[in-house]
Amino acid sequence: MHRAGRPEARHHNLNRIPDGGLRVRIGLVSLHTSPLDTPGRGDAGGMNVLVRALADELARAGHRVEVLTRAASVADLGRVETLDSGARVRFLQAGDAAPLGKEDLPRVTGEFGRMLAGLHPFDVLHSHYWLSGRAALPVARDTGAAHVLSLHTVAVVKNARLAPRDAPEPQLRIDAERMLSRRSDAVVTSTRSERDAVIVAYGASPRAVEVIPPGVDTDLFRPGSAGASAKPSVAVVGRVQPLKAQDLAVRAMSRLAPGIRPHLYIAGEVSGAGSERYRAELERLIEARGLTGDVTFVGALPRPELAQLMAACALVLVPSHSETYGLVTLEAAACGVPVVAAAAPGLVDSVSGAMGVLVRDRSERAWAAAIEGLLRDPARRAAMARASVTHAHGHSWKAAAAHLATLYERVGGAN
Repeated sequence: MHRAGRPEARHHNLNRIPDGGLRVRIGLVSLHTSPLDTPGRGDAGGMNVLVRALADELARAGHRVEVLTRAASVADLGRVETLDSGARVRFLQAGDAAPLGKEDLPRVTGEFGRMLAGLHPFDVLHSHYWLSGRAALPVARDTGAAHVLSLHTVAVVKNARLAPRDAPEPQLRIDAERMLSRRSDAVVTSTRSERDAVIVAYGASPRAVEVIPPGVDTDLFRPGSAGASAKPSVAVVGRVQPLKAQDLAVRAMSRLAPGIRPHLYIAGEVSGAGSERYRAELERLIEARGLTGDVTFVGALPRPELAQLMAACALVLVPSHSETYGLVTLEAAACGVPVVAAAAPGLVDSVSGAMGVLVRDRSERAWAAAIEGLLRDPARRAAMARASVTHAHGHSWKAAAAHLATLYERVGGAN
């Protein structure tokens, strides 16, 4: 299948894999953050989990997979790490081999693209986040690779639901997302809400946009001993920043009487401009509301420890102003833990009434009422737990990767 504007894709030497499909040479481009980074620290979050999981499953299925990311330290220069699955993570030099803020990364996308162009050719380049797309789309067009785009957060949606005092995403990003959404061979979204956004706001062709929900590791995230202690606990999981709205969870806790109030764990570290100030504001709020003994910051936890924390909770809270999908809701579901989540884009797709409660009002009173209602109704929580586990087991990374591989074959013009 030839596409105007790019050379014929290279498929003449592809081999069949056991399921009858074609072995595809896949480059997963994650310029601004490595899938090896710990989620909840720096710029690492749900996207890192997704890229790592898909790379592993695609490699296990027989595809040749490389994740391309930027070297953020001298030790990373020239580094290539082979994962147990056979997928490789390759670190490319772009700018100084040091951490860079997202505001500084647009100036190195050209250099990253030149380094990418110097590698062996890929059949598909799948860009994760707009910065990756800026670097990889020209390479795809020059080499005949198909270009697939996942934005992960849609700037116009994020700007429409900004946290107080949060800076809006720049016009540079909005223009880049619009261009990439229109010119990529396919756009992959996690939810129908995200699909609608890239079609309506950016003019992407509906035929080019495919919804592929993420999966969850049900061996790692599984039911545990929630509620075993005398005092229940709840958790907010994510980078500590205004977008994630940990302050709303704290305010809701203060509205609960001591006899029903759970212990709140905040799992994640500061991320982004102004987040250090936000963390300080959270600490002052906790002290002012008399919650010093009721809230614990646990930082960014390794995945096994995070799974244990979530499984031991009565509820997981997701008060974010917006989410692409809210992968944490699926991880909570796998643990059999109901969620109380904001009725924000992405979350309305990932949380059903059988799994938890969506709160449309962002007032602390409404959140306190939703939390207390579930804490006082163990039978309802138990029913939600059962429905949540069933739901999670229907979302495997293997299935998500298989769906993605089929898309790659289709847009790459495999024959």
